[in-house]
Amino acid sequence: MNVKKIKLADIDPRIEGRIRPINKGYAEILAASFAERGQDTAIEVRHGSGEEGAPKYILVAGGHRFRAAELAEWTDINASISKLNADEARLKEIDENLLRQELDVLSRARSLYERKEVYLKLHPETRDGVNQHSRFARGANPVPRFAVDAADKMGVSERMVHKYVGLYRALQPETVKLLQGTTLADDVGELLYIGKIESPIEQVSIVKKALEAEKKPSELATDPTPIPTEAMWLKLGKKEAARVLKLDMPARRVLLDELVKAKVITRDQIVMEGAA
Repeated sequence: MNVKKIKLADIDPRIEGRIRPINKGYAEILAASFAERGQDTAIEVRHGSGEEGAPKYILVAGGHRFRAAELAEWTDINASISKLNADEARLKEIDENLLRQELDVLSRARSLYERKEVYLKLHPETRDGVNQHSRFARGANPVPRFAVDAADKMGVSERMVHKYVGLYRALQPETVKLLQGTTLADDVGELLYIGKIESPIEQVSIVKKALEAEKKPSELATDPTPIPTEAMWLKLGKKEAARVLKLDMPARRVLLDELVKAKVITRDQIVMEGAA
């Protein structure tokens, strides 16, 4: 690819949607280097859609270099123009990030999760359930399945690739935003713990509370006081317990909700299977 000078104003850096967040400190160091010795490595861009009002170029690789050029108050930057389409460019960005050793667990999990989505879009014949005896699979150079391809590029097992994807899938988008750039983003145990919080609202809330308290989410957990089914009802009195235990499950659920509202019991004390 030929390198040419391109105006910064003609490039859409897509900073917000990039896998690897821009590190302000690193960008400032690069800016100082640019001012002193110039730009050593060109950024990579691709052509925009060509539609009216659309950016002329879209950044593919070199987010920190682009930001450094802005900080150095440059008006243009050395760039190579790629012929990749949007999905191919995204896959390249992801793969370049996956090779970086400094990526935290969350960023690596996100990279693999998004890589799977893009890879299956580019190679739908590799999806699970697709006829493996199709003309695509029988070709001279069949495209490998996502996990096989990703594991090979990263030098890890397929099982590890699936674990990363599963970890990220369990996190809410708002949770990911909160965790980025924190120490929790590189804590596998805490990320798995957070992912097990199934309620989206509760998951985000617990992460917010943990960050505000400068604690780990697991440290905020309180052990519920388990009350066996019969014992729970006997707390209300033997006569009432005898009546309640004759109710069918839907009726018990209604009563449980009423007891929680009346603060007779708390919801985390409900251990009766299917009652909560």
